[in-house]
Amino acid sequence: MKRTGDYFKRQHKWLFSIVAVGIALCFAACKSNDEVAVTSPFDPSKAVTITDFVPKTGGGGQRLVVYGSNFGTDTSLVKVMVGGMPAVLVSVKGNALYCYVPSKAYSGKIQVSVGRGDSTQTATATENFSYEKKMVAGTLCGYKNARGDQGWQDGPFATCSGFSLDGVLKFDPLNKTHLYVCYDGADIQLLDLKNRMLTTPISRSNFGNQRLRDINFTNDGQYMLVTVDANYAGMGRTPSEYILKRNADGTFNNASSINLIAAYGSTNGAAIHPVNGELYFNSYERGQIFRLDMNKYFDTILNGKQWGPNFSDGNYTELFTIQDVGWETKIFIHPSGKYAYLLVVNQAYILRTDYNEATKSFAPPYVVAGEARSGGWTDGVGTSARLSRPYQGVFVKNPDYVAAGRDDQYDFYFCDSYNDCIRILTPEGIVKTYAGRGNTTTVTDNHTFGNEDGDLRQVARFWDPTGIVYDEASKTFYILDRGNCEMRTISLEK
Repeated sequence: MKRTGDYFKRQHKWLFSIVAVGIALCFAACKSNDEVAVTSPFDPSKAVTITDFVPKTGGGGQRLVVYGSNFGTDTSLVKVMVGGMPAVLVSVKGNALYCYVPSKAYSGKIQVSVGRGDSTQTATATENFSYEKKMVAGTLCGYKNARGDQGWQDGPFATCSGFSLDGVLKFDPLNKTHLYVCYDGADIQLLDLKNRMLTTPISRSNFGNQRLRDINFTNDGQYMLVTVDANYAGMGRTPSEYILKRNADGTFNNASSINLIAAYGSTNGAAIHPVNGELYFNSYERGQIFRLDMNKYFDTILNGKQWGPNFSDGNYTELFTIQDVGWETKIFIHPSGKYAYLLVVNQAYILRTDYNEATKSFAPPYVVAGEARSGGWTDGVGTSARLSRPYQGVFVKNPDYVAAGRDDQYDFYFCDSYNDCIRILTPEGIVKTYAGRGNTTTVTDNHTFGNEDGDLRQVARFWDPTGIVYDEASKTFYILDRGNCEMRTISLEK
């Protein structure tokens, strides 16, 4: 069951004793040294007044000090409202009180009421607190019952279920309200964000009922590529990449034309170059990264010739191998096409490979975050950072970088699945935790995993997230939260 109540009331009690010790210092620091806190009890025969408050702006969870008169010293008599929402009162000292700004306090109107019944006195501030909306975690659809046997069910977002396996997410480039979910062990599902409906348009029986590990689209959006992880026909001959042609009505489904484009084996990840369009994919076997020229493929088909998908046919080439043999690798290419990150899933580190414009291929990679076989959770720079099963990531433009005129304007957000969180990798190689492992929720049960919505670092928790995409238009992240069997979001609070 989702725990989305007033998290301040539930979680900040353990902080109150510490806050109380320093509250007088807080009050004094916020106002002139000439002003001394008044600690007289509330007098119901006198009016309550509000003369000032600090700070003037902030979001939910912001500490707020309100100044005035006749607040008294009994917190049980005092009620503070900000933007029509009840604030959590920490301490009151006669002419000042200390509270937390509640979430969704949009109007910013500040009211203080003191007393009980007919003796209550209420004051309203002459100016409003400027409430700043912030990014918060939410839940789009899916659920997990107490037995964990809710199964898989297509239908409206209000009742659908599933989302319980490792998987990756991809938007249809020609219809950004269509979000595909490609599972390691299930069919391909489609989230229709406009009509709020979950369907299963593509069965994995089209791919020999093998493990489906990735999904991509050609740059013109007319073809979908599905990555298969298998080795039943031997290395160099087992299907790795299938290509599906978009139907005349604009959809992809079981009726779509499907062809095998590459056969090597044990493929875990793939990506299309966003500028030149070539396909890159890996093999678990020796940590290989392969390159396939999509223009060559289409020229061959258009000329009525037979395309050979096996390695021995010579239609794709091995570029390099990563330092770890026999481990899963995911590939994510920067929107500029100038470099790519290789997430070595099981070995807890991220490589970077730079693109050679002359040869139109990627060079051997180097470590930019984490350290091989040294999993953990530590924010830091480069190899000092610790990760645990980084899975899917997405490049997101940072407006601060744009304003500064920086060459690389993107941060890389990724699911650090065994750490139950979403993290950021900056262009400088700095790893920071962005969302999950809520500070106030983990103390309740000593678990980093959970399914709370709300403030990204104070409250929100995920459970083994693997898939993540970002919609630039709505400024929304969509996250496959497999442990909770839910599709989660991160967006501006509404």
